[in-house]
Amino acid sequence: MSSSVCLSSLLAPTCDPPPDAAMIAETCAMADPAQRNLWITYVYHRLEVALAGHLGGEDVSWCAYGTWASKSAGRFIRGEAVAEALRLARLGGAVSRVDAEVRERIGRGNLLVFAELAPLFRALVEVLARPVGQRRAAAAVAFAGLTEGATREGGQTLLRRAFAAYVTAAETGEAKARAEQILLANTLVGYHEQIRLQPAIAGALSAPLALLVTADAAPLRRALGERLGEVARSLLTRWMMTIELPEGALALGRDVPATRDGRMFPAALTQITDPELRAVLEEVDRTPDTTQGSAAADWAALADRMNFIVDLFRSRQRDSSLRRSPFRADQVAAMQLGLRPLGPL
Repeated sequence: MSSSVCLSSLLAPTCDPPPDAAMIAETCAMADPAQRNLWITYVYHRLEVALAGHLGGEDVSWCAYGTWASKSAGRFIRGEAVAEALRLARLGGAVSRVDAEVRERIGRGNLLVFAELAPLFRALVEVLARPVGQRRAAAAVAFAGLTEGATREGGQTLLRRAFAAYVTAAETGEAKARAEQILLANTLVGYHEQIRLQPAIAGALSAPLALLVTADAAPLRRALGERLGEVARSLLTRWMMTIELPEGALALGRDVPATRDGRMFPAALTQITDPELRAVLEEVDRTPDTTQGSAAADWAALADRMNFIVDLFRSRQRDSSLRRSPFRADQVAAMQLGLRPLGPL
């Protein structure tokens, strides 16, 4: 990325232009998972900044959550999260094996989602930059390659619906209706990517016991290992796993907390009226219209993840702090020079 260094980006990375196709391709091609993760995180941020004005400015898109989820994943990819926990568990020589397995799986998932979604959000920026009367035709061309079908079968119908909702939101003048369209789009994107990430997440959280209890173990030992795996995943979800947001770390194993003004959800999203959004929420939210009960018991379970994620999306959709740069200006400058930034990442 050194070729993209400019004085303005060294001084104020928030003035960087939206990521182009070359930047996204270069990021995907990076061999070092840790450095690639930093760029994935930053590209998501730049896409969110570029979308803000087109979507009315009040509501954040999926890219805002993607920024901070990728930043949180970076702790695992760099080996900062797992190794210390395993040392505390006194697993001795297994630490390096388990750490390597977790890092590889999380890094692969980080790239998997980015490679699919970043080009689509870049295309969305270009679509929404067009005059209103040209957007529908431009969107039809931009997203024509999304295939019909269920995500589990390799389809992208959820994404087709999501990007149609973003375009509708950009053309909606009434604030509540626009907020509901953006929540619909965010939730559909989140649902699609969590389905695709299921093997990587389940594998990463099962890695400690999977390496200790092999597939050829005796049936009783294997059954015991599976049960211990369930307990271990529950403990990891409850006590270790967090998403780092500008407001601080939110524990994935605890209910989504109230916003700074004490609300569960912003006023525009307290009651949902859009029929399509209501149907989607009924599918993925086990605790309708409340964050109570949103805590995930086992982050390896798709239903648990989505139950938490949908409340996180809904509660923080109007939190403008999610658009903050995930890195300091000097850290972005180091990244552009191909160096590892100094300080906490």
